[in-house]
Amino acid sequence: MKIRNGRDFWAGLMFISFGIAFMIMSRQYAMGTSVRMGPSYFPTVLGGMLTVLGAVVFFRAFVSKIQHSLDVFPFRWILAVGGCVLTVVMYTSSGWWAALGKTAAWIPWIQSGLNSLALFAFIAAFGPRASVVILSAVVMFGFLLKPLGLVIATAVLIVMSAWGGHEFKLREALIMFVLLALFSVLTFIYGLGLPLNIWPDLG
Repeated sequence: MKIRNGRDFWAGLMFISFGIAFMIMSRQYAMGTSVRMGPSYFPTVLGGMLTVLGAVVFFRAFVSKIQHSLDVFPFRWILAVGGCVLTVVMYTSSGWWAALGKTAAWIPWIQSGLNSLALFAFIAAFGPRASVVILSAVVMFGFLLKPLGLVIATAVLIVMSAWGGHEFKLREALIMFVLLALFSVLTFIYGLGLPLNIWPDLG
């Protein structure tokens, strides 16, 4: 079959890859049920939906009536292979890292850093600079939410995402950060009562 739409091909491949990765990495946690969800339930369901969506988009690349070259998105094989290799190494050695983390408080930071590096390398393998920066901002938000709190993690997410766009305006990014931070704190912490830190946990 001939690839007719390069955009759908690369987008579908990326969605499938992330979806399968979510489902594989969440297997080490308890699934639970739809009524009493375990820590593995949400990433598994999200990964499954992402995989199905990616498969639909991937299949459309072969039947699309719109022609897009296969190289419409730059794909960096070295970063993709390096990210996959480092992901496999970190995943298979998670028990070793957990045991080592009991000996020193800074070990989990190294583990998180290497996990982040693997994910950033895989993200950077796809697409132009804007997509790399925006996806990396989302990943940074997830890693910074617990140690630095909701406000600072939101600031990194908004400012970094805005910087990845075509026209970066710091004033607009700061206004968006203030509004979104207030909404998040009022909704998720005070409204829903989720156990999230607002500011860095220095204890």
